[in-house]
Amino acid sequence: MLGHMIGQIKPKTASTANDVVDRSISPDHCREQILGSISELHALSRRGLWGMLLFMSLSAITLYCSEAGIFALVPADIKEMFGDPPPAHLLHIVLAVSWLSAFVLIMGRVAGDGRPTYNWCNIGLPTVFYPLYIFSDPAGTHFPAVFAAGLILLIVEHASVTFYASRAIREETARLNHLQN
Repeated sequence: MLGHMIGQIKPKTASTANDVVDRSISPDHCREQILGSISELHALSRRGLWGMLLFMSLSAITLYCSEAGIFALVPADIKEMFGDPPPAHLLHIVLAVSWLSAFVLIMGRVAGDGRPTYNWCNIGLPTVFYPLYIFSDPAGTHFPAVFAAGLILLIVEHASVTFYASRAIREETARLNHLQN
């Protein structure tokens, strides 16, 4: 009985409403809308790849600067202005909390029935930790942890959007086939 109630409360899929709309609009206009929707979904599914490329590029630049010792060339005046770097264990805690909160937000969007989107903060948030860790530990021993945290977030987010987009593309393709018959 509880399952029946939940089934009644759940929002209905857009396909039942789309069937009514499909019959009331000209087939050519509806076909154009469906094809436009499919191309938007393809673009949405690729957007995460650009985010991953940006994150990996920023990570590569940071790794290069760390290995080359460019951050050691920062004048002492600027280092004094910012003060002593935070201890590594505090950075680990803050990185873990920010990663967990971003992961919970991504999983919340996955559980929702709405159209997921990309959050560019998931690129910027781990990237902010690079300078903190580098000034805290110039040897760059914590680089893999920050890189892995950021990459896992981006992969999970991209996977959720890609799964949604592929499901929606299948539904739109079925609508297009229904319209042609």
